[in-house]
Amino acid sequence: MSSDFSDATRDTYNPARPPPLNYTIKCNRRELAIIVFFTLIFAEAGVLPLILFYSIRWGAHLDNTKILAIITSLVGTYSGYKMARRSYYLFISDRGHQRRPLGASRFGPDAFTIQISLAMTGFFVPLIIGSSLNPGSVQTVAMSLPCFMICFCVPLLLTGLWPHKLKMPFRVSSMPPYTGLPPAVYTMVEDVVAVDGGGCVEFRQAWRIRYEHSAIMRRIVRVTSLWWGASGCLFAGAFIAIAWTTADDIGYGIGWGLPWLWAMVSGALTIGWVHRELEREQKMWADPDVHKIYSLHITQTVDEEKVAEEVNDYNERNV
Repeated sequence: MSSDFSDATRDTYNPARPPPLNYTIKCNRRELAIIVFFTLIFAEAGVLPLILFYSIRWGAHLDNTKILAIITSLVGTYSGYKMARRSYYLFISDRGHQRRPLGASRFGPDAFTIQISLAMTGFFVPLIIGSSLNPGSVQTVAMSLPCFMICFCVPLLLTGLWPHKLKMPFRVSSMPPYTGLPPAVYTMVEDVVAVDGGGCVEFRQAWRIRYEHSAIMRRIVRVTSLWWGASGCLFAGAFIAIAWTTADDIGYGIGWGLPWLWAMVSGALTIGWVHRELEREQKMWADPDVHKIYSLHITQTVDEEKVAEEVNDYNERNV
C-alpha cells in the first residue's frame, strides 16, 4: 500500500540502520505490567459480565433488571482507576512535563486520552441506559463493547484512509492545530509508551524521528490503522445486528464475548506482521526508497529541542 505524503517528502540516503527507539518492555517489569493490565481489563469487561449474567440468570433466576444492575455496578472499576492514574501522570504529577506531548501545555491532553474517553463514553452509555430501563434491556447492554469498538476505531479508519490530510483546529497530542494528522496508530503508540509505559519525552522524540525517516515505518503505521479501524467498525456493526436479532442469551454472549476474540486475533496478526515488516526495514535500510523523510511539523519547546538533539546524537553514536 503506497502513501502520499505531499511535497513535504524528500529522498535521502543513509547506509546505516534505522534510528533506534531506545525503548524495551524487557526491563523494569514492564512486560509483567502489560500482562497484568490486559488480564484485569479482560476480567473486568469480558469474563466478569459473562459469568455474572449467566450464573445469576440460570442459577438465581433473577429478572433482567436486577442482573444488569449488578453487572453495571461492577464494570468500570479497574479501567476507571487506570484512567485516573493516567490523568495524574499527565496533569498533576510534578514530573508530568516529561510525559506530555511535545509542545503541549500542562493541561493539554494527549490524543489517546481523548480517543479512549470517547470510546469509554460509547461503552457506558448503552450499559447504563440498558440497565436503567424497567425491564432491563439485554440487547442494549450487549451493545456496550461493540459501541466501544466503533468509537475507538473510527479515528483509526479515517486517519488511515487520509494520512496527513485531516486537520483539527486544536492540538492533537504532539501535532499542532491545523497540522495534517498522521494515522492514529502513530499517536496511540507515542502516547501510550510515553505516559503509561514511562518512555517520557525521550520516546516521543525517538518515535518522531523513526517515523519521519522511514517509509516502511510509515507504511506499518498506516496499514495497522486501516486494519484495526476497518475490521473494528465492520465486526462491531455485525455484533450489534446479531444482538438485536437473536435471543437474549445468544445476543448477550455475542456482544460481550466476540469483541474480545476479534481483539485477540487482530493483536496476534498485527504482532506477527509488524515483526516481519521491521525485519524488512532492517534489511532494506540501505535502499534509497526506504529513506523518504516526511516532516511532521511538530513545534517544540527549547528543552524538547535539546532532547531531540540528544536523541539524534545517541542514534549517530550507535550506528
